[in-house]
Amino acid sequence: MCPPPNSAPSIENRVALWRDFYARRNERPLLGFFLGSEYPLRRYPASAALPEGRALRPEDFEVEAYLDDQDALFEAHEACGGDFIWSADAFWGIQWMECLCGLEMVCNHASGNFHFKRPANFGGAKDIPEFDPGSGWAQLAVEFLRKGAARAAGRYPLGTTRMRGISDMLAALYGPEDFVYALIDQPEAVREVCARLTDLYIAFAKLQLANIPEFHGGIGSFYYSNLAPAGTVWHQEDAAVMLSPTLYREHIREWDAKIAGSFDHNIMHLHSVGFRPLDDYLEMGFTAIEMHIESGGPSAERLFETHEKILRQTPLLIWGDLTGADFEWVFTRLPPQGLAVNAVVRSPEEAQSIYRRFVT
Repeated sequence: MCPPPNSAPSIENRVALWRDFYARRNERPLLGFFLGSEYPLRRYPASAALPEGRALRPEDFEVEAYLDDQDALFEAHEACGGDFIWSADAFWGIQWMECLCGLEMVCNHASGNFHFKRPANFGGAKDIPEFDPGSGWAQLAVEFLRKGAARAAGRYPLGTTRMRGISDMLAALYGPEDFVYALIDQPEAVREVCARLTDLYIAFAKLQLANIPEFHGGIGSFYYSNLAPAGTVWHQEDAAVMLSPTLYREHIREWDAKIAGSFDHNIMHLHSVGFRPLDDYLEMGFTAIEMHIESGGPSAERLFETHEKILRQTPLLIWGDLTGADFEWVFTRLPPQGLAVNAVVRSPEEAQSIYRRFVT
């Protein structure tokens, strides 16, 4: 493992950069790197011990083994250098919201991912349990956070894990297409489901925040490695891509607004392809917007107006496998204030080369 480049700011300097980022007074874009597989079963070698062919249980996860992977990922991230601060969490590969709703989760080592089984006969709101902080899955999340914080010992922060949004959970419960028909055919019944899901989401997020220690006055951001203000929850509504603006605003928007208003800070994750209710999110006052540059999707040049629109109102995080043209466009055309870029790289050497080119 090669050491971090001399050009990488110290932790204290990086913390200061992130504070300037959220205040939108940073003089240059922040630049960091994502090294390794995007698939959790490949990113965390400890998961190789998970059985296939049956529903997973909380006791299948040997937390200490994941903490070894946590340390290794931190060291790999630091070897890349840059302005970002690697973060741990309650292992983000687990489909926490689905498990808390009682859905069965299985692992597929060939795909590198977890999958869930849709309920055969979903009965609506009555089938959504109230959040139980003493349940096996909730206690596993607490164990990850408490033991993870002890292992980190102040070297890196922890953040909330991946949280599926309301449309994501509707797609899980009804099916990725059938949930759209359910919104149209049985709106009142689905509204009750949404209310139960929102309450469960908020309660689970608050349990995590209660077990995440502050790191230089902030907390981490699981997969994305940006320092976030204390009390930050990451949100997503990937399945909203299946909806029209009207359907989103009639059936999902109020729950996103409730989630956004339930925490001191909230960052919204977006993909760059398909429908995304960006105007609605900007109205909700999210602390920042994170948007992917997808492989095979729109380039930074094509996304320029969208990026500019976000930056006029709130900080923007760009994550993705950027091409040389993407880097040039982002670093020369977009205003730097409130802009941060997390680039996928194949090696620390590639990361260091990119950092030297655009920062030092």
